[in-house]
Amino acid sequence: MAGVQKVRLNNLNINIKNALIIGIIIAKNSPRIIGNKKKNGDSRGVMSFTLRDSDVDTINVDVWGSEYFVITFYERFLVGDVVEISSPKICIKSGENETFRPQVSSPFYLSLNEGSSDVSIFSGDTFGAYLPLLHIPSKASAGYCGLAEVMKFTERSDNIYVDLLVVVKSVQPAKTIKTKAGVDMSVRGVEIVDNTTPASLTLDIFDLDTIQRAEEWRALESVLFIADARVAWRGRVRVQAGARSVVTHQPHTSDAEALRLYIRNQAGIRGGEAAAWAAWSGERACAASVAQIRDRLAAGAPFCASLHALLTHLNLDDLVTATDINLEELRVRFADHTGELTARLPVKVLEETLGLSAEQMKTMLAEDRSAIRWRVLLEQCSAKLAVTPPRIIVLSLRRASPADPIPLY
Repeated sequence: MAGVQKVRLNNLNINIKNALIIGIIIAKNSPRIIGNKKKNGDSRGVMSFTLRDSDVDTINVDVWGSEYFVITFYERFLVGDVVEISSPKICIKSGENETFRPQVSSPFYLSLNEGSSDVSIFSGDTFGAYLPLLHIPSKASAGYCGLAEVMKFTERSDNIYVDLLVVVKSVQPAKTIKTKAGVDMSVRGVEIVDNTTPASLTLDIFDLDTIQRAEEWRALESVLFIADARVAWRGRVRVQAGARSVVTHQPHTSDAEALRLYIRNQAGIRGGEAAAWAAWSGERACAASVAQIRDRLAAGAPFCASLHALLTHLNLDDLVTATDINLEELRVRFADHTGELTARLPVKVLEETLGLSAEQMKTMLAEDRSAIRWRVLLEQCSAKLAVTPPRIIVLSLRRASPADPIPLY
C-alpha cells in the first residue's frame, strides 16, 4: 500500500502519520451512542477494541463515527479476527481515559475516525502467526485471585477488580434485562469454579460478542482467564466482565491446564458434590448441630457438615415471583434445640428432593405448589451443608430417619 508504513506496536510514536498495523482483536466493548453531539443530523457513536501483535504488546483502539458506522463496525469485526489498520491517529494515553479500558502494554492508543482511517480483515502469509496470541492472558497469569478469596469480600460502594483463572461449570441462556435507565440489555450468566473452593460463583457477561462466544464454552472443559473482573453484589457476591475486562478462553499456560485436569478429576469423585466438599476440606460431613455450625462459621474457614433439624421455612412461590428469571437458589431456614440457621437451597437440589422440575412447580396452581412443600416443611430433615463463610449452601436434603445422629450440642 503506497505511502503506508508497516509498524509493530512496540515501535509506535506519535509522529507516524500513515501507519499500517496488523494484529488480532482480543477484546471488544459495546458501542456507546452520544446523542447530544450531532453531525449531519446523525447521532455520533464510539466503540473500542483491544489489539495484540505479539506475546507482550497490546493497545486499545477507539472507533468514532456515525451511529450506523459504529454499530456496523462492532458487528463486522469480532474477537479472534486478525485485522490490518491503516492511517490511525496515534495518541498518548491519559489516566482519565484509561479507567474503564483494558490494561495494555502500549503508552499510546489508536483513534480511528469514519472516513479517515480504514480497517479490514488481514489475509496475508503471516495470518496464522497471530492466532495463538488470542490464548495468551492479557496480564501476568500468576497474580490471579482465588474464588475463595472473592467470596470473603464484603459489600462496598467502590469498585473492586480481580484477575481470575477458572473453569466453566455451566453456561446459562442469555436473557434481556432492563437497566435503571429503562434500557433493555442482554446478559448471560456463567457458573465458574476453581481449585480454592468447591463453591461456584456466577460470572455475568454483558457484551454481545462475548455472550455469543460463550456458546462455544464447554462445562468442565473450558478454562477462562479473566483480567479485571469486577466484583459485584446482587443478593450474593458475583463477578462481572465489564469494560476493563479481557476474557481469554483456553489460555495457553501450565496453570490453566493443571486447573482443568483438577476440576475434571473432582467431577469424577464418587458421592457427588458433598463428597467433593469433604475431599477438599479434608474431613467428612460430620453431624453437627445449628450451634456447632454457627460456631465454626465465626472462624471464617470453609467446611462441610451434616445437619439434623426441622425445616421451618421453604417458600416455593419464590420460584414464580423472583425478578431473576434464572433463579438459582431459594432461602430456607432450619431449627433444632440449639438455635436457627438460614441457608441457600439450590434449585437443582430442590428438584431432587421433591422429585419435580422447577418448571413443573412454576406452572402448578398456587395451592398445589403450597401443598407439595409439606413433604419436607416442618419435618425433621437431614441436610448436607457446604459452608463458605458467610454462605451456607444445601448440597442435599431429605426427610430424616431414626438412624440419623442428633448432636447434643
